[in-house]
Amino acid sequence: MNSIKKQKGLSAIGWLFVISVFGFSLLVATKLGPHYLDNRFVVATLKTLADNPEFPRMAPNDIRSQLSKTFSINNIRGKAVGAVKVVKNSKNTLVTINYEERINLVHNIDVVLTFNSLLDSARPGECCNADQ
Repeated sequence: MNSIKKQKGLSAIGWLFVISVFGFSLLVATKLGPHYLDNRFVVATLKTLADNPEFPRMAPNDIRSQLSKTFSINNIRGKAVGAVKVVKNSKNTLVTINYEERINLVHNIDVVLTFNSLLDSARPGECCNADQ
């Protein structure tokens, strides 16, 4: 008869649990990861625009054109491209990119990701925080 001290390792149910947790984590990473990566490129594009000394004097169409070129280079082709809004007034220029992505995770379970980025020419150092 084997004593409990000699038994080592996981049971079949234990291994099934470990594999299930690993598989679910891998599923979430592969479904959500590309959207977070795209948003990272969007934020980097806005920061690059903020570093441009000509940004406060650029026309809204020029800003959209520059963002569109950078998005094309970085292969960003989703709702972020269509969500660019440029508002120019006498004091500053505001560039906002606010969009949501809905991803089907499993069967009838969806995940909604919300991305908000704001660039204000009056405060370019505070780029990309929507809570400004």
